[in-house]
Amino acid sequence: MASWLAACTALPPRAPADPAHSAQAFAARRLDGSLGGLPPAASGWDREAWFRAALALNPQLAEARAAAMAVAAGERTAAERPNPNLNLFGEYVVAAASSAAWLYGLSLEFLVPRAGERGRAMASAALQTQAAEADVEEAIWRVRSEVRQALLDVNYAHDEAALLATLVTDREALLASNRALAQAGEIAQSETLAQDLELARARQRLVRAQALATDAEARLAAAVGVPVAALDGIPLRWEHWADIGALTATGSDEWRSAALIGRPKLVHALREYDMTDIALQSEVAKRWPQFHVTPGYAWDKSGLRQDTLDDTLHDTLHDNELGVSFELPIFNRHEGPIGEALARRKLAGEHLQAVQAELFEEIERADRAWPQAQQAWRDADGADALARQQHAAQERAFSAGATDRATLLAARLETTEAELMTLEAAYNAQVAFAALESAYRRPLQGGEIPLSASLSGKESS
Repeated sequence: MASWLAACTALPPRAPADPAHSAQAFAARRLDGSLGGLPPAASGWDREAWFRAALALNPQLAEARAAAMAVAAGERTAAERPNPNLNLFGEYVVAAASSAAWLYGLSLEFLVPRAGERGRAMASAALQTQAAEADVEEAIWRVRSEVRQALLDVNYAHDEAALLATLVTDREALLASNRALAQAGEIAQSETLAQDLELARARQRLVRAQALATDAEARLAAAVGVPVAALDGIPLRWEHWADIGALTATGSDEWRSAALIGRPKLVHALREYDMTDIALQSEVAKRWPQFHVTPGYAWDKSGLRQDTLDDTLHDTLHDNELGVSFELPIFNRHEGPIGEALARRKLAGEHLQAVQAELFEEIERADRAWPQAQQAWRDADGADALARQQHAAQERAFSAGATDRATLLAARLETTEAELMTLEAAYNAQVAFAALESAYRRPLQGGEIPLSASLSGKESS
């Protein structure tokens, strides 16, 4: 008996929760050699490889998967049938013949579920699992978006910083040239003040770009699930990210329909509505009584028994019992809980409509923003080409002695500013393209794996 009770209370060994140890383990995470199926990180990863690493290492994604598994465990509980309750009792009985004895017995209480109650519980548990799986799919896409945005920010900040460093160098040279002209008396001393101001602005822009690069690297490390130190020595290149002309995205009615009915957020809202409908059915079913059947057995070897005819004492008493209990609907017919369930179903229905309207807005905004961002990049790229032509003409004129160095530097500055404008337009176009991908919840560029395969957990192994 003792061993049986010990087996009932036995638990799997508890994993130690030591914040100091877990902090050290996280700080020791590295990318090279820690992920099977991926090339060495030092060789340079593409966006797919970074995404795969995040699928395996991101702590928030691991938490979402664990939460889904915890919810799915409820399906087994919902399918179980209720165990009977065993009651042991003793009763001291005094008979009319002035004899007394102890009466011993036992009874079992069985719960007779209402019709369809177990099926509703199983259906509700399955819906909760589907809602949790939709949350995991949403978490996967959120991680993908974070990795993509961080990589974009890193590369944009680095490219911008390189152009700004050139801009600072050229402005320093232009300022030195103007100061030399001012000292020679060819221009007024006050004309160098504007160049001083422009140089200070260029230096501020450079510092800001460098700070953005540092922050983006930290966000990339967080999205992947490693400390920033794990990125040391690893190239964070995104080849040809600014080539917006290579991006193609033509939304279709099929994509729109799939997004409006299959987005994880909408699936979660739909499953919540289904669960409130099942909850309402369960509350309505409670209008019917739920029976508790209690068969019992009692005995007394002392021979005490009071017979209604002659008070005869028998050698052994045996007593079989059968009890039935149920709720009497005297004071209410369960109207209150049914009303609450109706209100919750109404709320879930309105929430479902609100989510779908939100998705409509997101898709329409993304559809409109992408062509505009694409056109803005084309315009900036055209202006950049004109600035390059002008700079080339000034270089030819300078070589021929038809212009001075200050004019050549000014033309070079205009070219650099045009390149910076084109770079910014390319960044904005990439952000608009990512918003379009998020609206339709499908990768539109690159070799990234289908998210449905990620949901199965293959990438986390």
